[in-house]
Amino acid sequence: MEVNEEFTSEHADTSSSTYKEFVNKFGSAADNFYRSKLKNFVSVDNIILSAGGTINRHRGKRSLPLKKSESMKVKHDVIFTVKNDENANNTYNDALNELKEAIKDVKNFSDLVVNNASASPTELNVTDVCVEAAQNLTGDFQNYFAGVELPDGRVACVTPCNNNHPKPKTCMHGGTCAVDKQGPNCYCQQTEANWYLGEDCSFQVHKVGFYAGLGTVAGIAVMTIAFLTIYLVINKRTVKRNKDIKKELVKEWLDDDFEWPSQKKISAGTYDNPVYSHKQDSLGKPDFSADRFYTQNFSPDPDIHLRYLQREQSMKMDRPQIRSSFDI
Repeated sequence: MEVNEEFTSEHADTSSSTYKEFVNKFGSAADNFYRSKLKNFVSVDNIILSAGGTINRHRGKRSLPLKKSESMKVKHDVIFTVKNDENANNTYNDALNELKEAIKDVKNFSDLVVNNASASPTELNVTDVCVEAAQNLTGDFQNYFAGVELPDGRVACVTPCNNNHPKPKTCMHGGTCAVDKQGPNCYCQQTEANWYLGEDCSFQVHKVGFYAGLGTVAGIAVMTIAFLTIYLVINKRTVKRNKDIKKELVKEWLDDDFEWPSQKKISAGTYDNPVYSHKQDSLGKPDFSADRFYTQNFSPDPDIHLRYLQREQSMKMDRPQIRSSFDI
């Protein structure tokens, strides 16, 4: 509305006494007017003052020039109730038309002269509706509600457990959705035959199969442990037995109790050893003399002339060094 009242800089300051006095005056006059004209009227709210058109005022004497000033533009919200049902949109449109008809003939609010007035619809903000509806809830529950317009025209504040929510949470296999302090969660249904796991109860576990599989795995585990235990015991005994045999053999060599195998003398100066021959002392043991020379015998290939071979080729060899298996 634009009223025939001079707008000053103090009217733009919401903390000034001039602003507060005018708002109280206008609000009281508008409340009486709308209440008498509109059904389901609640109140006038959100009053905003601004400069309007130019108005002319006389200074009191005809000889003085006219004083030009700006009129007062008053923007405000008219609040009324609408029943939240399938006819909510029609009820709102009817109230808007009723308001437009009422302000056509408005001339004054008490001592305020109205130059002109107009009304425009306000888009429904379902988020604001839910904020107001959930203001009495404690904790973070308010954050889990969202306002939606239902297909039948009603407005509802729903959680993700409702299918009309922009991001609904679906629970499978008969699970129940509920909202707690951590947010929406699925509580899975447990039956005599099955379990349901997962965030949305989609993972199904058969109890009979689970216990059978658990028993099979346990049996395999026991058998594996038993087999490994037996293998380790046998392997340990085998290693110990081989170790003892090597110790005894080395001890015999060190004590010089090892008996050399007898050799047959095939011909003069040769023995049954196919590679080397050696001298023996009177006791039948190898004679490692200072020269340490051994006689080598060959069986030449028939195609090789014997004149190119030496029958008695000597080879110098050191005495074998006896080492135990532990040194190796």
